Amino acid sequence: MVAIWQDAGETARGQRFGQALMRQVEDYAVARGFRRLFLSTTPVLTSAVWLYEYWGFSAAARARAICLGTPLVTMVKALA
Repeated sequence: MVAIWQDAGETARGQRFGQALMRQVEDYAVARGFRRLFLSTTPVLTSAVWLYEYWGFSAAARARAICLGTPLVTMVKALA
């Protein structure tokens, strides 16, 4: 499963759309027997990294990449 989040604009901030989307992704994955979720983001987006950590993700060991010249870090979350 691949999920791509784009900037929804300032009007969406604080409305918890991201939290609702993440909950749906987790529920979908758990219902289908997945044991982990992975996502990639750029470490420059410190607020996004903080949010993913708040939701239980952590940086995956040795999982760094570059996309179109932008450094990426892969994060992982274990599911119940």
